[in-house]
Amino acid sequence: MKNLKKLAKSELKKINGGNAPVCEPGARPCRYKAENGHPAYWNCVAEEYAC
Repeated sequence: MKNLKKLAKSELKKINGGNAPVCEPGARPCRYKAENGHPAYWNCVAEEYAC
């Protein structure tokens, strides 16, 4: 493979896997795990809140 860029650890931590949604500015995708028979899901959360 050509033209590959090595990513720093800080960049790797910012990568969202799976089917993460594209959120509005000021929000970030947050994945909630499966609990009580409900499947895992993604939601957009304001950046000042923790997932």
